[in-house]
Amino acid sequence: MKHTKLLIVGGALLSIGGSAAAQSNVAMYGIVDVAVTHVDHLPAGASTYMRSGAKDGNRLGFRGTEDLGGGTSLIFQLEAGFNTDDGTAGQAGSLFNRAAWVGISDKTWGKLTVGRQYAPYFDALNPLGPVPVVTGAAGDHPGDIDGFDITIRNNNSIKYTSPTWHGVTAAVMVAAGEQAGHSGSGGTYSASLKYDAGPWHSAMGYQLLKNGPNQANWDANSASSFSKSAVNAGYLSAADVQYVAAGTRYEHGPLGVGGSVSNVQYRANAASLFRDTAIFNTGALLATWQTTTPWLLGAGITYTSANKANGISDAANYRQFSLQQTYWFSKRSSIYIIEATQRANGRTLALGGASQIDAGATVGVSQSGTSSVGPKQTLVGIGLRHSF
Repeated sequence: MKHTKLLIVGGALLSIGGSAAAQSNVAMYGIVDVAVTHVDHLPAGASTYMRSGAKDGNRLGFRGTEDLGGGTSLIFQLEAGFNTDDGTAGQAGSLFNRAAWVGISDKTWGKLTVGRQYAPYFDALNPLGPVPVVTGAAGDHPGDIDGFDITIRNNNSIKYTSPTWHGVTAAVMVAAGEQAGHSGSGGTYSASLKYDAGPWHSAMGYQLLKNGPNQANWDANSASSFSKSAVNAGYLSAADVQYVAAGTRYEHGPLGVGGSVSNVQYRANAASLFRDTAIFNTGALLATWQTTTPWLLGAGITYTSANKANGISDAANYRQFSLQQTYWFSKRSSIYIIEATQRANGRTLALGGASQIDAGATVGVSQSGTSSVGPKQTLVGIGLRHSF
């Protein structure tokens, strides 16, 4: 009989098996993050409130491996999001809403994982975007229109990630909608290619999210969820949404610079409430500076523009500028200030595609919770973050 011991070492929960041929371990980890946030131009006016996970989303997770011998391991991850301000789950009705998967990893053949997980598109491009690099969720692209934030998670998915060869890693994923009588509806496909070598980090990614049969406001039973905001409210009845993006980052000592471009297309069919493909192109530049003190400074500029379609000649565009100032007490704990301001111009479709309206500013999605009643919006937050 194999006996197992559980130990707490450096904040990790270790499970040590009695058999040398099958060593296993489980690590517990997490982030606790909360901020006081002020947002203006909301429908009821300006609001100051306590915001959970303003810089990095709160989470409690478990990672595990078991050595099966010959360079092969069984792996798993369970990760739950939660709200620090009131202790509730990050997503109602879901326990491990951020990740719940199991798989096999082999040093020669790569990694195969199955369950609820992020797509290769996200895995490759999120580290090069504004969320981990500069300003957290307050600095993501308007309405997270291109999925660089953590709003797209995929159920019923199978993902393969190759071994890294000379800095290059490839990955592919497919997720099923699993709706009876609607084979092929609500599925997701994604692929990515990334390169990491020395100071350079670059990636390109693709994903396709397919709507389900309850198409009008994006079928909740589709394999993948995504951001809903004033930026895309008129196009939620799309047959599918296609994402293509690329990003790069260069790090030299205390300085880091980078940028990204993305193209997102909301494509219509006969059941859609709009007729022409809605296209959103986004370009972004980022910079960080780790000063000689514990202060880390960051800045980001984003420009998003929609195409002229669906009877709109003055297409919407969004300009955003974001800042971060973080003081690190240690490698795990920090206090931070984040600021973001955005201006929207042009016209877009209202919810359901019923009519044309003036575009409203929307700083991120997880911060303000709603868009501005006008073309401008500013967010300022000060918070405390600890990881374990």
